[in-house]
Amino acid sequence: MPTANTTGEQVLEAVVAGPDEANRLFTVTGAASVGIFVQGGQQQTQTWTFLAGPTFTRGQFYRAIGAASVSAQNVNIQTAPGSFQANISSVEADWDDESGRVEVRVEVFLSASGGASANINQLRYWVTILAQI
Repeated sequence: MPTANTTGEQVLEAVVAGPDEANRLFTVTGAASVGIFVQGGQQQTQTWTFLAGPTFTRGQFYRAIGAASVSAQNVNIQTAPGSFQANISSVEADWDDESGRVEVRVEVFLSASGGASANINQLRYWVTILAQI
């Protein structure tokens, strides 16, 4: 799995009354740099990973969820007809015991047909973390 570099991360922390003594809700947004390229007749599925949010101990972390979207793509149609398809197939977010942060895994599908080529350069992500601080 390739690892993405992140930029522009913003974290919002709120005090909540959650389950099992969880009392903080963190909302994390940012951008992840990726590199996926296909040309006519090709398709790829890649899973990119990156770390998001503050550092937690195992006892502090309760649960995380994530969402992602394609935010930078280029399409070049050399000869018509040509088409492309870009999908976020899945997003998973869970605590990483090595870093103490949330590891996000984003599966991206990209295909091109005919005289088209396409690449994805960046993903936007949203991660929500429930914790006990």
